[in-house]
Amino acid sequence: MFRNDLADRIVTGTERLERRLRRKVTEFRQDESGSLVIFGLFVFIVMLLLTGYTLDLMRYEERRTVQQNTADRAVLAAADLRQTLAPADVVKDYYIKNGLPAPADADIRIQQGNFNEWRTVSVRSNEQIPTWFMRMVGVNTLQAGAASTAEERIGQVEISLVLDVSGSMNSNNKLVNLKPAAKAFIDTMFDTVEAGKLSVSIVPYSTQVSLGPDFIKYFADSGNVPGSTEQTSSSCLEFNTSDFQSPVISPKLGGYGAANSPLDRVYKQNGHFDPFYTTNSIENSGLWNCPPDVSAAQNANNNRYMTVYSGNRDALKARIDALQADGNTSIDLGMKWGAGLLDPAMKPVVQSLIARGKAPASFGDRPYAYTNDEALKVIVLMTDGENTTQYKLTTDYDKGLSRLFRNTTNNSLSGVYRYSLYDSTRSAPYQYYSFYKSAWLDHPWGALPNDYTSDATDTAQQMTWPQVWQAMSLSYFSNYIIKPIYGSSEANKWRAGSSSGYNSDYVSSTQMDANALAMCTAAKNQKVKIFTIGFEASTNGQNLLRACASAPANFYSVAGLDIRKAFSSIASSISKLRLTH
Repeated sequence: MFRNDLADRIVTGTERLERRLRRKVTEFRQDESGSLVIFGLFVFIVMLLLTGYTLDLMRYEERRTVQQNTADRAVLAAADLRQTLAPADVVKDYYIKNGLPAPADADIRIQQGNFNEWRTVSVRSNEQIPTWFMRMVGVNTLQAGAASTAEERIGQVEISLVLDVSGSMNSNNKLVNLKPAAKAFIDTMFDTVEAGKLSVSIVPYSTQVSLGPDFIKYFADSGNVPGSTEQTSSSCLEFNTSDFQSPVISPKLGGYGAANSPLDRVYKQNGHFDPFYTTNSIENSGLWNCPPDVSAAQNANNNRYMTVYSGNRDALKARIDALQADGNTSIDLGMKWGAGLLDPAMKPVVQSLIARGKAPASFGDRPYAYTNDEALKVIVLMTDGENTTQYKLTTDYDKGLSRLFRNTTNNSLSGVYRYSLYDSTRSAPYQYYSFYKSAWLDHPWGALPNDYTSDATDTAQQMTWPQVWQAMSLSYFSNYIIKPIYGSSEANKWRAGSSSGYNSDYVSSTQMDANALAMCTAAKNQKVKIFTIGFEASTNGQNLLRACASAPANFYSVAGLDIRKAFSSIASSISKLRLTH
């Protein structure tokens, strides 16, 4: 009975456990809280992978940036035309020093001109970056690549080389030292600029700037133009104060050699006269305000004309070698012509020069517009001093008939003895003072037969004012023509720069400084790059040049042989280094 009771109890307990287990399984199968845990685990894993991917991408971008920056710096350094090392070696060295594998030779491309006037350097590089997290999805590495190209190529370059050749350049070997420095500058520019892309104008200046008998025909009714009343001995122009507010110098609308039309800007030609000497020599006294066009004995080797729009290095260097120095210093006139030759208003002149075989055909678009980004316009201005005084003949005494008569037959006469002076204010007929007779006559001495000899061919010619100033200096005219007749007070009025003078006017150094600075500002406003050199210059001169330069670093103060270093530094600066890709 006990055994049956135990069995019943076991069966009953088993059934109860079975029922309980069934109930628990049913409850578990109906419970949904387990699905949120699984989803949360999935999201966590995804976020962890995305964070890992981000870290891989950040590492990739950091290495790619290092690659690109290294490539950019490497090609810039290798493309520099002043770089003396092999360009490929320069590129590799930059990579190695930045902790990167050096690119293979096949990945470095170098192109350059035959004369090292341009250079292009390209590089491609690649670095494999091992991934940390992306490998979980089968991406084991990322490629951090870079490519860059740099080019140093001088574009279209227009240069005005404005050189002081005043009398002080003869001292302390300054002109001697200038010539090789300027010629080396010419060589450097032609060595670093592609053929046909460089034009150079040389503007030698002292008291004036000489255009030469050919070039002046584009601007003035020069005495070389038939029918003109201007003098024929020299070729300089005069400017008004307002002209220094703009680089523009307007050529004639009619072109080379044409007479001025009513629409032309009429430039006055500077008189050919000597405002300096007081010598007793009466013929060809010699220190001219504007250098002579003809080769007088004392100027046989003096080449003072401007050289305009030249692409011939040998001709430019020969012109520099021929320079000689005398006269005052007019920095404002040098700057006016230096800037004027770069101004687009000169384009018709250049096209005419090309048509006449006096400029290369490749210069047809010069001077380029100021807005042309491919054109670099440069002025290099040098002086050894400061502005002094600039002289001009007044309108009444630069052309037309003068008061002076010359005996043209008896050439044996010397000094003033060949001359008679007319004075209309005296009572007729005794209005002609003869220096030979030391008396007033009723005719110019030599105008009648037997004035000097029994030779019936004696003649007296009324001189033009240009002929008078060709024959004698202003001081000689004052001292030996006027003073013996009228005295010192009247004679002083005929001297150069006299405040109450008759025959000459002058521009003060203060006004010339203002003109020069105005011209520098006008040029800089047109993005012309100005370099200035004070070659053993005075303090005032250096201050002017410092203010004129495009930037403080563009001003050089040098002495002796260091003039060559200044020109060399300027030549190195005249380049356009640019990253092209």
